[in-house]
Amino acid sequence: MNQLMTFLDAIRDHLDLHQLPPVASLDVTAWSRPITVQLDVDGLVEVAGALLVWANTLDDVTATLWRMPHGDLVHLSIIGRTPCGIPVRVYGGVPFGAELFPDLPAGAKQSMPVYLLRGWAAPGEVAA
Repeated sequence: MNQLMTFLDAIRDHLDLHQLPPVASLDVTAWSRPITVQLDVDGLVEVAGALLVWANTLDDVTATLWRMPHGDLVHLSIIGRTPCGIPVRVYGGVPFGAELFPDLPAGAKQSMPVYLLRGWAAPGEVAA
């Protein structure tokens, strides 16, 4: 079986095994790049929640912010690996707001802790 088929089978099995949020697009290559999943959800709460659902199904998860060069949209993304080792990047876009992203100039990428997604996904909740 070729490498592309292995990647396709792995992501299909992962999608079948978990109840994951809606996907707008899926980019699969047979090279070393991660499978890329664009979420089909809108708003900070929804994007953060959808990323958390994905993060709970992946290993070695890291998170990043990328403010698009035009400046009015921020991509929130996670990168991790399926249990069988296939790299996956999942992202969604949210409108830029200086109050949420005060130190993120246009075009900048920043690492962030995954726990920030939890705060955005459940605004107003107090941690125990």
